[in-house]
Amino acid sequence: MKRDRSPLGDAIALLVCGILAGVLAAAAAFPLVGLAGLVTEDSVASFESLPTELTKPTLPQTSYVYASDGETLITSFYEENRREVTLEEVSPVMIDALLAAEDSKFYEHNGVDWAGIIRAAVANQGGDSQGASTLTMQFVRNTLIYSASTIDEVIAASEDTYERKLREARYAMGIEETMSKEEILQGYLNVIYLGNQAYGVHAGSYTYFNKPPSELTTAEAATLASLPKFPSFADGLLDGEGDDSDIIDRRNWILDRMVGLDMITQAEADEAQEQPLGLNPRPVRSECVDVATPNWGFFCDYFKDWWANQEVFGETERDRLSLLKRGGFRIVTSLDPALQEAAMDAIHDEIDDDDPRALGSVTITPGTGHVRSMAVNRVYSLDQTENGERSDGDDSKPSNYPNTTIPLLSGNEQVSGYPAGSTFKMFVMLAALEQGWPLKTAIPSPSQYASRLYFDETKQPASCNYQVDGKWPWCPSNDGNWSSSPLNMWGMFGRSSNTAFVQLQELVGTSAAFDAAKRAGIDFYSEGGVNDALAHDNVDGYGVFTLGFDPTTPLEMAEAYATVAAKGLHCEPLPVTQIIKADGAEWTEAVAPKCDQAFSESVALAAVSAAHCPVYDNADKTRCSGGTAREAESIDRPVIGKTGTANNDRSYWFIGSTPNATTATFVGDPDNSSNDGIASNFHDEVRSAGVKTLKAAYKDLEEQSWPAPSDKMVNGDDLVSIPSIGCMDPDDARSRVANAGFEASIASGRFNSDCKEGQAFSTSITGSAPKGSPVYILISNGSDHQEEEEDEEEPGGTTPPDRD
Repeated sequence: MKRDRSPLGDAIALLVCGILAGVLAAAAAFPLVGLAGLVTEDSVASFESLPTELTKPTLPQTSYVYASDGETLITSFYEENRREVTLEEVSPVMIDALLAAEDSKFYEHNGVDWAGIIRAAVANQGGDSQGASTLTMQFVRNTLIYSASTIDEVIAASEDTYERKLREARYAMGIEETMSKEEILQGYLNVIYLGNQAYGVHAGSYTYFNKPPSELTTAEAATLASLPKFPSFADGLLDGEGDDSDIIDRRNWILDRMVGLDMITQAEADEAQEQPLGLNPRPVRSECVDVATPNWGFFCDYFKDWWANQEVFGETERDRLSLLKRGGFRIVTSLDPALQEAAMDAIHDEIDDDDPRALGSVTITPGTGHVRSMAVNRVYSLDQTENGERSDGDDSKPSNYPNTTIPLLSGNEQVSGYPAGSTFKMFVMLAALEQGWPLKTAIPSPSQYASRLYFDETKQPASCNYQVDGKWPWCPSNDGNWSSSPLNMWGMFGRSSNTAFVQLQELVGTSAAFDAAKRAGIDFYSEGGVNDALAHDNVDGYGVFTLGFDPTTPLEMAEAYATVAAKGLHCEPLPVTQIIKADGAEWTEAVAPKCDQAFSESVALAAVSAAHCPVYDNADKTRCSGGTAREAESIDRPVIGKTGTANNDRSYWFIGSTPNATTATFVGDPDNSSNDGIASNFHDEVRSAGVKTLKAAYKDLEEQSWPAPSDKMVNGDDLVSIPSIGCMDPDDARSRVANAGFEASIASGRFNSDCKEGQAFSTSITGSAPKGSPVYILISNGSDHQEEEEDEEEPGGTTPPDRD
């Protein structure tokens, strides 16, 4: 029977045979005691130079992952599900089968079977291929392979050369001097490779027969004993493929050997040889599919992805995951089981799992980034055979409901998330505050605004009803077409004025808002949207940024708003609180929060002040004039938040935060982020689920509050008054504003006012502004003009509905 090995040159083989023959001749010529003394001296000396991998072997071990209480097991990670066993836990017939196959003289030699080596060398010269490694030598080899940290070390420990065999022989003699036969045998049983990523008899028993090694039958034991020398014999067999003739022949040969060694009777061998292999492989496991509670799978998946991306765990992703599966860590995560359950209950109060709409939430701790819950109305499962129909009509792949393993909450390069809607207005406001625009800055909020941005020659749904120089201006409007007199930042953020925020974005530049979003934690995986504008060097021309056309994930939105809640301190999401190594040492570096001051504290607290308004929290120095999340009034802590409706109701968001808990809740279609109307008539349910989850998140936490914004952030510093404009010639109005120290220009389009058509009636921003700021002169369309009541008062407005 041929063994898989590299052939050696005849000269080397003959030389080794000659040397070994000399050793035997010496054994015959010298007294036995004298030769034994030589061997003993050599083995003791060799032990002193044994690698520590042999004297203190470290085998791959399972890592266990726990919830935040440090007691609730979430799952385990392993490379071959190793569990070391004692000899008492292994069936005696398994031990006999391995001894018969690998080393029937195990209890007679001192680690090396010299006669066997010579016999094998001679046989190899005749064209046959025999092995001569004792069980002790195999224990040495496999332990060195296990302990190898480089490919070169693996090759050195496993290459089929006489040099390696002689090195193993020296190590084996040293091992026999320090370990009992039982200890060596037990070590061998736990380290031997049995194919299909099964290491040790415990893993092998479950991999091929799904039973513990104590319950193996004679036929099963002989089958496993076939694999140490020929692990490739099992290739494909677990998948119902491959040829089983080689492994059956090898099994039957071992059974005959066991008869010859008086381990079993001929009748027992005959019965076993008549049996088929009878493989019963253990089902393939996915660590996160096998979590203790099914809805924890999405957190588990995020934890695994996080680990794979941390450089502290290794140079490559493969190295890092290998460490997780081999390192024997005790990992305590940030997952709060009680909060996770409460979040799932809040979701299931509104929707079932078998629904194309995904309703989910993520809760993060501001100031650390610890991820406390990840909940969604889905089952984390590989079995998607009974899933519903996809909303995008693509039948080539399964839908995401009710079962999926797609990272719906955390996203990746393939899953970019859901349109953000008006939640992105936070980043425009942060950019404005950084540039010196105070909270009291007042901007008109017409029902429709003719922006300075233009579409191409083709008219779009959001185009104005007129052209300028052959192009259609972009005319965003407020949801519900409400209008208002100029709003300060509290008012425009609280009432979520689209038209006011488009103007504010024009003042500060989209590139500044884009930068603020990235610093807060938004990754922008999608290739379209703002990334497409970036590729074309036209970010400032990307006007829809503030309206949240770009997709994001609940994890990123929780991260970004937690940055504001933490007074501008941005912390990367972190799913772990403690990692203990196999030796008991705590790995503090790996679990330390990674934070940076993304925004100054004064800017963040000003944003906090405005963010009180959407959730009806009239904190100190706020000047709110309406909100969009009435449900949040039941929150009995200082709170900030924002709602967001994506274009055509493709998603809807509610983000709420106290100083020590941030929750981002959404509804959307994971199969089709452009599914118009998916969030229609579901806004109340999203807010309800979000408020319930946030309440559960802060329930057991100390009540905290934010300081009021500084007077500078409220009123500005070194601002210049903007001249008032009332029913006057546009050029005269532009000159008046320019002479005050501003960059004045006439806005495109016409706006509702009670001035005559063509007259200037106001500016894009009123009150005061930093010197040199762009200020646009607004021109009346005459819609409200009445000849008998001409005056220069600024118009009032209609009250917006209580929604975003």
